[in-house]
Amino acid sequence: MENRGPLFVDEPDDTKIAILKATFDALAEHGYADLTIDRISQHFSKSEGLVFYHYDGKDDVLLDLLDYLLERFVQVGMPVSNDGDPETRLRNLLDQVIPETTEQQSRDYERVLTELRMRAAQDEEFRECFNQSQDVFRETIQEIIRDGIESGDFRETDPELVADFLITLISGGIFDRVTAGISRPIQSELDNYIQYRLLRDEEHGHNGDESDDTS
Repeated sequence: MENRGPLFVDEPDDTKIAILKATFDALAEHGYADLTIDRISQHFSKSEGLVFYHYDGKDDVLLDLLDYLLERFVQVGMPVSNDGDPETRLRNLLDQVIPETTEQQSRDYERVLTELRMRAAQDEEFRECFNQSQDVFRETIQEIIRDGIESGDFRETDPELVADFLITLISGGIFDRVTAGISRPIQSELDNYIQYRLLRDEEHGHNGDESDDTS
């Protein structure tokens, strides 16, 4: 996550952001099942009453936290510039959404998102937040793939299937790291996928050039 900067500053001036930071820290430490307003308050430097002033309960503050994290992911984590060739744009995008898991906040970020995603299995509001964010991510990948096909950098392929595959691979890797402690080398596989599945074979163009030279 070194390119993204910290999720929260150490001492947020905004009270609600400070509550969200405290909730993030408490959720990373205790998990959803053992999370309480009291445990959130232990990470909050101000009065516990302020938490209840702004939020009705645990799920209310968690939903706001999820919205904050996913909005930040869209605004900061994903490059919006169309500068560069499609391959570079795709690699930059994937680099941003696969954080360095050696950093504590990156591990906490993955753990918190996994806890909240599991909550989405039971709660429609949580599910809606995830779906909106994932739709933006999916559409961004599809746009890059379409641009790559149009420019001739990528093979003719189905942008929707490519986006679904990449999202499934990334989500599965994060889930395994958090729930099973397994760190799979998906980055190298992503590199291979881009190289051998998406990029057009340059040798084909070279062969065509050679035939033109000899004619």
